[in-house]
Amino acid sequence: DRADLRIDHELTSNDSLFGRVSWQRRDPDAFTFENTGGNGGGGLTNLGILERSSRAMTVATGWTRTFTNTIVNEFRMGYSADVRDRRSQYIAGQVGASVGVEVPALAQGVPGYPQFIFGGANRPSDIRDQRQNTFRDLDQSAFSISNTTTWVKGRHSLRFGGNYARNFATDGYSTGANESKGQYNFTGWATGNAFADFLLGLPNTVREQRNTRGDLPMDTVSNDWALFVQDDFKVSPALTLFLGLRYEVVGVFVDRNDIFANFVLDDGGHHVVPNAQVAALLPPGAVALGRTQLASDVGVGPGLMKTDRNNFSPRVGFAYRIGPEARTVVRGGFGIFHPTGAAQGARDIMSRNPFRYAITRNRATLQNGFTTGTVSTSQGFGNQGLDINLESPDIYQYNLTLERELPGDLGLRVSYLGSTMRKLLVTREANSVPASSVPLGDIYEDPEAQARLPYPIYGTYLNMTTNAGEGQFNALQIEVNRRWRRGFAINAAYTLSGSNSNAPDSGNSTIGVIQYDPYDIEKDRGPDPNVVKHRVVFNSTWDIPIGRERPVGSTMPVWADAIVGGWTLSSIVQARSGPNLTPFYVWGTDPLYPANTGVGLDGVGQFGESWRPDVTGDPNTGGTRARFFDVSAYRLPADGTLGNAKKGSLKGPGTWIANFAIYKDIVRASGVQVQFTAMLDNAFNHPQFFVPGLGTGGFVDLTDYLLNGLDDNGTTGVLGADTVGNVEGFAAGRVIRLGLRLRF
Repeated sequence: DRADLRIDHELTSNDSLFGRVSWQRRDPDAFTFENTGGNGGGGLTNLGILERSSRAMTVATGWTRTFTNTIVNEFRMGYSADVRDRRSQYIAGQVGASVGVEVPALAQGVPGYPQFIFGGANRPSDIRDQRQNTFRDLDQSAFSISNTTTWVKGRHSLRFGGNYARNFATDGYSTGANESKGQYNFTGWATGNAFADFLLGLPNTVREQRNTRGDLPMDTVSNDWALFVQDDFKVSPALTLFLGLRYEVVGVFVDRNDIFANFVLDDGGHHVVPNAQVAALLPPGAVALGRTQLASDVGVGPGLMKTDRNNFSPRVGFAYRIGPEARTVVRGGFGIFHPTGAAQGARDIMSRNPFRYAITRNRATLQNGFTTGTVSTSQGFGNQGLDINLESPDIYQYNLTLERELPGDLGLRVSYLGSTMRKLLVTREANSVPASSVPLGDIYEDPEAQARLPYPIYGTYLNMTTNAGEGQFNALQIEVNRRWRRGFAINAAYTLSGSNSNAPDSGNSTIGVIQYDPYDIEKDRGPDPNVVKHRVVFNSTWDIPIGRERPVGSTMPVWADAIVGGWTLSSIVQARSGPNLTPFYVWGTDPLYPANTGVGLDGVGQFGESWRPDVTGDPNTGGTRARFFDVSAYRLPADGTLGNAKKGSLKGPGTWIANFAIYKDIVRASGVQVQFTAMLDNAFNHPQFFVPGLGTGGFVDLTDYLLNGLDDNGTTGVLGADTVGNVEGFAAGRVIRLGLRLRF
């Protein structure tokens, strides 16, 4: 459902007002399967979908005042709200009772169901719910005020002003926990096969995760503001300069209940909280250490981070016409930009993970997983920190363009686009051991193994986010354009691009990518996954020149014109090379990992255990749908190593698609027009493939090949049903749509 209302009013000859209200409700707002499948493969779709709904409202108003014919002021004020609800259709206690397994006492009435995780060789897909998303209410809103003044003075066109925004966010995600309904882990310890252990009811470990912040959700507020000035200076008839400067402050979020916690690595590590009351809410293991510091001890406020106040953003550009005929124009520009997503990511982290801890039972039974077995002595609480001096990244963007008018009403544009990225956010596993062939042992149960950790009094869930990344992007664009004239228009563009970064953007985090090797960030050096090397776009519209109102056949009979006259043909043709994927495998034997790191590392950026293999040949063979890449080009790494496969080194499937549309006015009389349309999406029915989730759903998962010896598991390297789709949103198969449009 949707409703929109806008009112415009001319108050005086120099004053105009407008107001707009928009409201929208969607139920469901998206389709999310109850089961994720985890690292073991695709989810069990027969378990249904989450109950999801959303409501959104936007209110905006503005006042434009014309002081003189050279000075105009625009004032804007707005409010937006977005409310989203998610619920599982299952209740953990009811599911446990129906299948005969125990569920943690605190989770009896919690939406969702227990998780069953399988590791080792020849394992089935995991049974895993949407974890914290099984019961999540999210309410985000913002109030903003802005003012812009435009002043034309001689050869200068000045714009200056500022804006202020107050942001609010309440998120029930912080009151949940990933394994709050219980997690049964089967590794094959009893029989040598995880599924056989499951059939016998013999899990290796059983985990229950608890939340210590109570029923209070994250309830935060922040303040952002910015000032800017811009001058478009016409130096001469041939040269115009664009000069500007923006200064902005993105405020640190503060929880209105002060339930935030950060972590610093100084002096062996400390939790940092706003006050002593919040310190008492930390997990029991953290409280027992007695090492918690207050915000005042480290020189920060209740937001537990220092506000980044050095975001000055100059903008410089020019446009220059060459020669008296002005058929050639050179344009260029440079600017510094500061992405603002870090504030939201920091807010979410400090409200969630520090207030959770896990209770692990070893060798419990399936029926009584939370009352049998031996309780682990490890400190099962999370320690997640953000550098208290964390800054917004610096993105230096620059471009140079040559435009030339060509014969035949054509225009040519050649552009270079570049970006240099500094201070990119990177999250590092701080409590891991460097890769080594020396066995580490069980860090949960072996004191000697635990003592080898950099921070032995804390668990292995200890990561830190810092400004450690950098990168570079370059692109060449060539475009030919013919504006609509004499019934014909065309646009054709080609882009050659490449990127290189030690923190390639995986597109699934606002607080930075995960560093694979905690001791060598350069192991992540590679291209961004979705920055493809080649891309071609071709668009055209042609009034076929036959018909009574066309150049050819202007005197043809009406009946002939109705059949062959007055047709218009348009097309959209696109082609692109494939994404940059990263192969991986999952060991699945927590806490004993390959390379003896003590921590399950993430070599892909999927926020889960994933290890990179060694490469022995060229996997990019451009194979068939059944074997798109050569799995035999990979092998398990040597003992004590993390694999030499580069991030983004496996090329995913590219694609091309052609879409056509045909139009004809079949009735035009007395102010009434009826138009016939025929649209052919994917006109040649060319197969469209898109690998979702960077291939982590199975396409680049080499676990079965490397650990289980399966050359073909039906998923790895297979362009199957789960990879059918078009990244641009076009039809995966041919779709023909016929229609009539009535205008009057």
